[in-house]
Amino acid sequence: MKLPPGAQVELVVVDNDPDAPESAPLPDAGGLPARRLREPRRNIARARNAAVAAARGAWLAFVDDDESVHEDWLAAYLAQLERMPCDALFGPVRACAERPEAGGLEWLPFFQRGGRASGTRVPWSSAATNNAFVRRSLFADIAFDPAFGRSGGEDARLFGVLLARGADFRGCQEAEVCEWIPPERLSARWLLRRAFRGGHVHGRIAREGSPARVARAVLRATAGLVAAVALLPLALAPSRARSLRPLLRVASASGRIHALCGGRFEEYAEREA
Repeated sequence: MKLPPGAQVELVVVDNDPDAPESAPLPDAGGLPARRLREPRRNIARARNAAVAAARGAWLAFVDDDESVHEDWLAAYLAQLERMPCDALFGPVRACAERPEAGGLEWLPFFQRGGRASGTRVPWSSAATNNAFVRRSLFADIAFDPAFGRSGGEDARLFGVLLARGADFRGCQEAEVCEWIPPERLSARWLLRRAFRGGHVHGRIAREGSPARVARAVLRATAGLVAAVALLPLALAPSRARSLRPLLRVASASGRIHALCGGRFEEYAEREA
């Protein structure tokens, strides 16, 4: 990891496996000072909160465990902060096949997240912890909600609250990460399930508002589903990848309505210790 002079960095790894041994070794930290924490309650929000509580720096850099970063990743974030101070920066995610020889590469573009141009504002829909650089002081009175630990979306909910408070989120194109996609995810079925879950998460968040706001959200989601269904003839396109796009819109809108109507959808298993 290349760092500018004077930059101090620590690596905090949270082991969220309740069956992991106490003495499990740290991953290769590339020479950075590193600490390993255990959060035995299987819940992604609790794991993130443990990392935030243990971190000692003024800034928190988030990356997922199925991603890799290049040597200038942190330097790019720090350079962007020098050019334009803000409360958080978000970089792009490039999809990389874990086993290209296994096929399914036609679905790889659906995992790409190009991010926002450097210095431009980042909306709620583009703010996620899979590639983020966030001012630690933002967490003074807020944490990732464990209620979203089985469904995902704990980061979307938290960043939505921060944006509503007036936080300034910006893009940083130079801070790219690579997400390694396993073969079992390179399928239309998995992508449709992910689209439903994404819509469901946004529906759950919208359901936390006032009755009037929830009613408006239901109307918008219903209109979105009707529009998505109207586009279904495009699913007859000769390209399988092109034909999937209208189906993803239907899955996302359906997930949103399902959540707004009180439905539950838990993608991830959780065991409380």
